[in-house]
Amino acid sequence: MDLGGGYRIQPITYQEYLDACARIEEQIFGEYFAFRWQEARTPEQQQRITELGGTPKGIQVCLGLFFEGELIGWHYSEQADEQTIVMKDTGWLPAHQNRGLYSRLLPELLRLFGSMGFELVKSYHRMTNNQVLIPKMRAGFVLNGFMVDSYGNNVQLVYTFNQDYLEALHARSGYRTPRGRTAKLLGL
Repeated sequence: MDLGGGYRIQPITYQEYLDACARIEEQIFGEYFAFRWQEARTPEQQQRITELGGTPKGIQVCLGLFFEGELIGWHYSEQADEQTIVMKDTGWLPAHQNRGLYSRLLPELLRLFGSMGFELVKSYHRMTNNQVLIPKMRAGFVLNGFMVDSYGNNVQLVYTFNQDYLEALHARSGYRTPRGRTAKLLGL
């Protein structure tokens, strides 16, 4: 996918994604980033993670972000269930940030996920990550919950290709009274 301005996103393998994370993630996320992929770098460590159920299952979307042929970042998503894909990890080198790349990438990812037959796209973000939260909200993601984990306070966003699901979210939030098809689908 051509993102313009010399930027291109294209499929890479899961191992290429892990290698890129180990090589440049500190430059992208900084020294205070809590999660490090290097912890699972050897085949023995990866085998142990697999045994514990930590290896991705189902469909994986591994994309490398390239600038003039050089890998400068990535996007990684994985299937959660038959209808849901979870956007797990996106990042690129600071020299390429704040150039509107995420706003150009996001519609391409949503088109890809829709063409793959997914009904829902979920993502989790720090509550202060406005560089990602704002473009996602503009693209049609809605807040679906909050959580606190070992990495801090996070917000869950969800995007749906299914209008019934969106209406059900509005009803469950108390924003709208369920009517018609939505009420029937919710069993009301």
